[in-house]
Amino acid sequence: MMTQFDFQLLPPTEQLDLLYSDGVYIGKRKEANRTVLLYQLDAFYVEVFYAKHRCFYTGIRCFRSTVLLDPYLESIDVEHLV
Repeated sequence: MMTQFDFQLLPPTEQLDLLYSDGVYIGKRKEANRTVLLYQLDAFYVEVFYAKHRCFYTGIRCFRSTVLLDPYLESIDVEHLV
């Protein structure tokens, strides 16, 4: 099981590879001139920030707090769960 601390010790390219292979894609949001993709990896979440049109990534942020998920909740369709 990957911990948030272990993930943050990896070089950025390995972090991205791990997210794309083992992470669960949750959603995306637009923010000014960038796109943010959200993944869940084991017991934490990871946001990947991309410059306009996802040409290249500009940063990665890890967190556990569900409060930071609020911007994504509007775009998640849960109707099929009811």
